[in-house]
Amino acid sequence: MKTDSEQTTSFSRRDLAVLLPFLAANAGAQQPNAAPRVLQAKTYSFGELAVHQSAGGAVKSRAVFDGVTTRGQRITAHFSELAPGQAPHPPTRQKHEEIIMLREGALEVTLNGVLSTVGPGSVIFVPFGDLNGWKNVGTTVAQYFVVSIEERTQ
Repeated sequence: MKTDSEQTTSFSRRDLAVLLPFLAANAGAQQPNAAPRVLQAKTYSFGELAVHQSAGGAVKSRAVFDGVTTRGQRITAHFSELAPGQAPHPPTRQKHEEIIMLREGALEVTLNGVLSTVGPGSVIFVPFGDLNGWKNVGTTVAQYFVVSIEERTQ
């Protein structure tokens, strides 16, 4: 029997197979301007992740971790929910690689000026410096997971 403190999510085994490798890490709270900590093995309960709402309310996110791998690369991960018709940011060139895994909804993705539409289960890879952006073109909230990987910090 589950207690009140136990929470479950509606992730399928396929969702977990994609997400679990990225969740096997740990980072403590980061101080402003502090060097990111080396991540250690850890599990993260979705229900325990702090929820952050964007100023306009279009994006709700849950940061999972922000740190450095044992090989010196900075890595961050977060879950996001994007309201219909909204974009988290205009197309931009970022100084890291990104992997975006769409769980639910429909996104119109811009990669170097080329538009495509993706649905649930799709994965988007954005290399360092490529022009990228996305917008929820569906009628429901788009749910996706983002992993960002930067150059070695050492």
